[in-house]
Amino acid sequence: MKNSKMCMRQAIVAAMLTCGAGATVAADDVATLQARLAQMEQQMAAMKAELAKMPSAEPVQEQKVQDIETRVAKVEQAAPAAKVVGNRVFFRGGYTTMVDDRSNGAFTDMNDVSGAIGQIAGGLLPSVKNGEDDGWYFGAGFDFLLSRDTLGLLPGTWALAELGLEFRNLGSEETHVVGPVAECLLLNGLNNAVNGAPAVPGAVNCTGIRGQQNLMMLTVSAAPKLKFNEGGKLRPWIIPAGLDLNVISPPSDSSNYLDIGVQFAGGVDYEVLPGITLGADFRYHLSADLTDPEYNAAALTAAQNAGLSLNTDPNLDTWTAGVTLGIGF
Repeated sequence: MKNSKMCMRQAIVAAMLTCGAGATVAADDVATLQARLAQMEQQMAAMKAELAKMPSAEPVQEQKVQDIETRVAKVEQAAPAAKVVGNRVFFRGGYTTMVDDRSNGAFTDMNDVSGAIGQIAGGLLPSVKNGEDDGWYFGAGFDFLLSRDTLGLLPGTWALAELGLEFRNLGSEETHVVGPVAECLLLNGLNNAVNGAPAVPGAVNCTGIRGQQNLMMLTVSAAPKLKFNEGGKLRPWIIPAGLDLNVISPPSDSSNYLDIGVQFAGGVDYEVLPGITLGADFRYHLSADLTDPEYNAAALTAAQNAGLSLNTDPNLDTWTAGVTLGIGF
C-alpha cells in the first residue's frame, strides 16, 4: 500500500516536472505539492472515520431522544391539573302558577258559606273564594359534580346531583278564618240550628272573624341534572325527572298537608365571572295529589243539600319560571 502511494506521488510530481517543455521547478515547489497531497489524504481519512461512526451513533441518538421524551412526560404528569369548579350553591326566584286553584276548600275559604250556614247566620257569612293561582317563588340549593363525562357515556356533559329547597306563595284572599269562626259558631249553638233547632241570635257575632288566608307550598327536592357544553361560558342543562316532597298550607279538606311529586326542569347558565353564573330556570312540578279528600256518596249528597261547593279533586301541579344566581366552590 505504501509503495503504491509512493509511486503515485512520484508519478504526479514527475508529470508536473515534465509539463511545460523545458521548464524547471524549484525544489521548494515540489515540497509544497507534496505537503498539500499529504493534507488531502488526512482529510479523506478523517471523513471516512466520520462516516464509519455515523451508523453506530444513530442508536445512541435515538436513546437520548427517548430519554428526553420520558422526562417530559413525567413532568407533565407531575404538574398540577387545572381546577374544575363543578360544585356550586345557587339561588333562584321568579313567577309561579298553579294548574288549578284551591278554591272551595274548608281551610281556604270555608267551602263557599253562601249556602245553608250563611242563610242561618242571617246572610252575614258571604262567600269569599280564595281562587288565586298566580304568585312568586324563591329557592336555593346545591349542585354536586358527580362525573364530567356522565360516567363515560357523554363526553363533555356533566352529571350532577341537585338538592333544592323552594318556597311558593300562590296568592291570598281575605276570607273567614276557619278555626275561630268554627269555634264561634259552636259556642253560639249554630250547629244545633243546622240540625233543626232554632238559631241563637248571638251567632251573627261570628261574621266579623276574617283574616288574610295565604296559599303556600314548600318543596324539598333531589334530582339528577345533566349540564352540557363543558368549557363554554353558555351551558344548557336539564333535569329528566327529580323527586319532590311538598308541604301545602293551608291543609286540604282532609287536613292533610304532605304530598310527593316529580319535577321536570330545564335552563341555561352563563358564566359572567370565573365561578359566578347567571341563568334562566323553568320547572314543572307534578304532584301525586295525596292530600285530596276521598268523599263518599253520602258526604257529597249532604254537602249538596247544604249548598256547599266542594273541590273534590284539587290539583297541586305548579309551574315556575325565574332567574338563577350560581356561585361555584
